[in-house]
Amino acid sequence: MKKTTLILTVLLAFVLVQTFALAGVDNSKFVILDENVDEVIKAIGSGSGTPEKVDDAYQGKEALYIGGTGGDGQNYNANMPGWNFKITETPSADDEFRYITFAWKKKSGTGFQLQLHGDPGTWGHRYHAGANIKDWNPSIQVSEEVPTKWEKQTRDLFTDWEAFTLTGIAFTAWPDGDDNGGFWDYVILHKDPEVQTAVELKNKLTTKWAQLKK
Repeated sequence: MKKTTLILTVLLAFVLVQTFALAGVDNSKFVILDENVDEVIKAIGSGSGTPEKVDDAYQGKEALYIGGTGGDGQNYNANMPGWNFKITETPSADDEFRYITFAWKKKSGTGFQLQLHGDPGTWGHRYHAGANIKDWNPSIQVSEEVPTKWEKQTRDLFTDWEAFTLTGIAFTAWPDGDDNGGFWDYVILHKDPEVQTAVELKNKLTTKWAQLKK
């Protein structure tokens, strides 16, 4: 009986250690958007777009879709909760990063854009595919055509924009009606040029966002 109890105690301790280890925060990256679409939708309350959680994802089970008609065709927040990320050449601290990876697509249309708000430069850190419909500049064209299938992009934020403090984001679909908006998934800040191809655990994401809300 004592031997069985000891074995069970050891096994339980092992499971707990593994659980806490897996739920730890990976400070080499910050997941902006992956399996947390509901949280992001709550945060990006400005703009005339109509954000939705959809199951047409780049990876995982959910992605962000921005539809709508008229207006600025986007949803955004210049001051996301807890964001004060330093974009730097040699990131080392937990809140320092250099690269951003994102996946996006659009059913059709002529263009869409991802905008980053920061200091200095406010919204002057943009990427677009296809045409820059509203001529919002500066903006870097990452592909000549609008991707109609999921396309992943990785950008060196420091090379593109030099050092700045990242505080906000805009998902700018410029939709041609509710059925022709933009899709976003797998939006991640990271320190190294390559980011892992999957976010291993939702626990990591939940822990990170929970920390920002404090």
